[in-house]
Amino acid sequence: MSKRRLFRWPARRTAGLGCLALLVTSVVSWYLYGGQPEEPQPVPQIQPVTDHEIVTSQLAEITATYNNATNDIGLVLAATVREDLTWLLNYCKDHGTIPFIYTTDEPPAPHLLVPRTVRGREAAAYLSFVVDFYSQLPKYTIFVHSNLDQWHNDLFGTHTSPALKNLRLEAVDAQGYVNLRCEHNPGCPTSVHPWSPTQIDIEKNDIRAYFPQVYQTLLNVPLDQVPEHIGNVCCGQFAVSRERILQRPREDYERMLRWAEETDLTDSFGVGWVYEKIWHIIFGMDTIYCPRYEQCRCDAYGWCGPLASGETLQAVRAKS
Repeated sequence: MSKRRLFRWPARRTAGLGCLALLVTSVVSWYLYGGQPEEPQPVPQIQPVTDHEIVTSQLAEITATYNNATNDIGLVLAATVREDLTWLLNYCKDHGTIPFIYTTDEPPAPHLLVPRTVRGREAAAYLSFVVDFYSQLPKYTIFVHSNLDQWHNDLFGTHTSPALKNLRLEAVDAQGYVNLRCEHNPGCPTSVHPWSPTQIDIEKNDIRAYFPQVYQTLLNVPLDQVPEHIGNVCCGQFAVSRERILQRPREDYERMLRWAEETDLTDSFGVGWVYEKIWHIIFGMDTIYCPRYEQCRCDAYGWCGPLASGETLQAVRAKS
């Protein structure tokens, strides 16, 4: 008896029916889909989560806990997706500080607050914060740049964290406004002369040539109150008390934001430059704000001496 075959080719009739079924299916498909083969559906691309998104997501969670009745200190800054904010996350976790981070990317980066304009970069963020939180400001607001290393920091090296950690809030109570920097150069004794632009400024239509007009608009003062000279400790990192911010109505800050957005006298860089020259005036200080270097160190950070001369200074304190 022969062995049973395990495989055999289909009979000719079976094979023929199979081919016919395939042909019918192809014709029906052609009829239904207009003779065009069905296009394969693209596979969704999952964008990898970046370190920046992870950090800013955690920072946003801290921001969401803000309550001005319980949180005394807010840190306000502008940031882009290129900047590493790990230092800020660590600082806020360690010191119970609330971050208010405004994105200056277009389109806006996820998780961050969106400013009312991006012209002027940190100036737009600072003013947007004041307008957004005017009715619920923290007791102290510290405005800083986003990178950990800043040449503006002059007492504890270039890192911002040590300056923040050592800042005397008593000085903010006493003065209303405290620059985080004490070194006079650049900016002091004077750096802007509104009524005396150079010929080069005039020929190049530099913003300095229009400073009286700009000052009058931003500070809402008559032309005769535009000063001859302006001087200040550079640049854009400072602490302000809630009471000092509230000395101006919200409408003042809204007007300053509109100018930043709408002016055709300068570009975004020029807008930021203008505000760096007058932040101290906006927040109630004299037009020339150049405190003695040693006294600034003493007031802001408690470095009161003895000095090389043997003098020991007294740090400013708020009146009881």
